Amino acid sequence: MRPHDDRDLKGAPPLRRPETSVLVKEALRKDANDVDALFVLAALRAQDGHPDEGLTILDRVLVIDPGYPGAWFFKEKLHRMRGETRQAETAREQGEATEA
Repeated sequence: MRPHDDRDLKGAPPLRRPETSVLVKEALRKDANDVDALFVLAALRAQDGHPDEGLTILDRVLVIDPGYPGAWFFKEKLHRMRGETRQAETAREQGEATEA
């Protein structure tokens, strides 16, 4: 048995998956209101150390779809990262009310 070398039958190198940010940009180019892509973009911005940008993008997600799963709780987390306890509690309460 030949060892698996991640090449297709014609010997071409394997296809690489595009980075998440590339996929998000492509999705938003097609539909600027794609809430899934916007949610991922918010997470990417927060992960890159920009929770303020993440919050701005999450606000857009919540305008488009106020019941988007996990958005309010993610917003709570970002507010906590910024030391904004009151806003975090408000986001948590909204999340509990929305997802109950």
